Amino acid sequence: MIELIYLTIIYTFIFGSLYLGIALGFSIITGILRVFHLAYPVLFLIVAYGTWLFWRDLGLTFILSIVLSFILIIILTPILYRFVISKFIDAEDYLLTALLLIFLSTEETINLIYPEWKGVYLPTLILPGTVNIGFAAVSGQLLITALISTIMVFFYVIFFVKTKIGLIMRAISQDYFASKMLGINFDVMFIIAMIAGSIPPGIIILLISPVWALNPFIGWTLFMFGLMVSVLGGLGNLKGTIIAAYIVGSIHAFIGFLIDPRLMNLASLIAVVLILVFKPKGLARAETIW
Repeated sequence: MIELIYLTIIYTFIFGSLYLGIALGFSIITGILRVFHLAYPVLFLIVAYGTWLFWRDLGLTFILSIVLSFILIIILTPILYRFVISKFIDAEDYLLTALLLIFLSTEETINLIYPEWKGVYLPTLILPGTVNIGFAAVSGQLLITALISTIMVFFYVIFFVKTKIGLIMRAISQDYFASKMLGINFDVMFIIAMIAGSIPPGIIILLISPVWALNPFIGWTLFMFGLMVSVLGGLGNLKGTIIAAYIVGSIHAFIGFLIDPRLMNLASLIAVVLILVFKPKGLARAETIW
């Protein structure tokens, strides 16, 4: 019993950090642009299948293929902002529909070209096997993913708290109209925020691909974890997102190891709904990113 409790504590950190990394970019984009980014799952797919395209289909080196997949995101992000988000930003229903259609069409295109039976696999394994931490033997790759995710969040917080661009983005998230009066170039700030928010899901998908089988529908699966964490934390608030990620991680670890793994997602969803009944806006104030 003591070993199971210890394992639960360790996996609370692992699951929580993983979900935090998944939700990080969505919270950044939502917090600054005030846009419910339903095309967010596409970012997982672009990096995963873009890397595979450059590496296996075009014969480039693996590292170069990864770099090019992130460059592809950086190129597509301003295009998405210019022709979709900025065009419909004042018509939320049209914007949500457009973003959802972009995601679904991308997902179906990838499923047509790379169906699951093709066995897309990215050799990004850093720490194979298991690692013994006290009584617990944990997946080495998941542990690395959790650590990198935590470090990534730390640097993003430093960016928003200490840098000039980060402070401008915080000002936009806190008071859009007052920021506009100061002459801030919103288009530039929004594009930078979208690019910044596009990096974490790409890193996460590369790290988990050796232990989580890739398929064209994995983007939506991962997005569900990120969405649950973001809503619970308070949409667009990184402090709330951090807290919520570890709450969901603790529920998954506790239910998975001490009760029944099949109940993990159901239990976390019920817990999120119950918390939102008493705190409808989430755990933290959603009017600011930090």
